[in-house]
Amino acid sequence: MSFSVSTSIILALLVLVFGGIIFMILFLKNRAKRPQKQPYNQAETQEKAIQLKLFHKEKQVSRKYLIPLQLQAMERLILYLERIQPQSLVKRNLQQSSSLRSFHLAMLQNIREEFEHNLAQQLYVSEKTWQLITTAREELIKQINLAVSNLPESATAEQLASVLLTLDITFTQQAIQEIKLEFTKL
Repeated sequence: MSFSVSTSIILALLVLVFGGIIFMILFLKNRAKRPQKQPYNQAETQEKAIQLKLFHKEKQVSRKYLIPLQLQAMERLILYLERIQPQSLVKRNLQQSSSLRSFHLAMLQNIREEFEHNLAQQLYVSEKTWQLITTAREELIKQINLAVSNLPESATAEQLASVLLTLDITFTQQAIQEIKLEFTKL
């Protein structure tokens, strides 16, 4: 009996020792997996704070100069869209044109010149807004050309003018609305 009790005690001690060793190994293994805290580096923290302040200041300066340019571009693009509306085109070009052909060409030239004059403004508006502006221009040119082709050859500039005043200008209005929407987001 004393042999089995002492064997049992030895076995219990061995289990305790090996269990403790296994526990320590697992504990150390889990501890190694945990992310180590970096030692506090005050100089590095201060440098990051300075960089953040500089970035913020640069952004403020950039916005200070960029927003007025964006506003000016939006104003000019709305003015362009208003100037290419049929009522404006007819008013500016009808008196100068003696024939249907000269009236037609004068309007197309006017649209193209106005567009080229405002081409750089695309830098200050979104891609979507610029796309709507170019679509409005292309659609208007298409509608003017279609109106001319539907008139008889003996038609006058005044007849074309009356047809142009009935054109659908929703593309132009959509572009203007998009510019206004973009303005509210500044």
